[in-house]
Amino acid sequence: MQTPSQVASLGLEPADDTAARDGLQKGQSLQKIVRFDLKEEGNHILAVSVSYTETLIGLDAQAASGRVRTFRKLYQFVAQPCLSVRTKSSELTPLEVENKSLGPYGKTRLLRFALEAQLENVGDGAVVVQQTRLNPKPPFKAISLNWDLEAPDGPDPPPPTLNPRDVLQVAFLVEQEEGQQEGLEALQKDMKRDGRAVLGQLSIEWRGPMGDKGYLTTGNLLTRRRT
Repeated sequence: MQTPSQVASLGLEPADDTAARDGLQKGQSLQKIVRFDLKEEGNHILAVSVSYTETLIGLDAQAASGRVRTFRKLYQFVAQPCLSVRTKSSELTPLEVENKSLGPYGKTRLLRFALEAQLENVGDGAVVVQQTRLNPKPPFKAISLNWDLEAPDGPDPPPPTLNPRDVLQVAFLVEQEEGQQEGLEALQKDMKRDGRAVLGQLSIEWRGPMGDKGYLTTGNLLTRRRT
């Protein structure tokens, strides 16, 4: 497989090769599957090379050595993005909790943010969004406010379907976790130096019209700079 940045050799599935051992009889066929995760946009070329030996039948009705033949097929296609993601964060009123290490009346302010994301189907076919998950960076925790929000009663709602050019709005509540020390020092330095915090990465999974699975993970999502 040739991508815009690399050339990769792909394995065949299933791995056992009975055709190489036993050959193919007249009318028989051989089927193999290759898998490759598309991670780049642009032109891709799948090159398939097949080598086989023509078995000749001698006068005594026994197999005789034959000629080795090789042919090569090229399959060219353009990989395009399926979903476009736009995000926006808003700072909420901090949550004040008691902190006895600061004295009998000491309090600590825990940061809180609302993260919104717009998912637009920029492909040519419908997709079913199976999961949107925010992987928070400590000391934050994330709560989904979307269709997968746990409801005490009633069945789980079906995942949303996006037709071409449809837009889905998702949101998360991101809160600084009380008592969480991991990442706290880095957060304090970032807020003091840049006035911004790293909330985490957004992961999205979907399935296409033929059931093919797709996924996307954003880079680190930052809050707006404090003014």
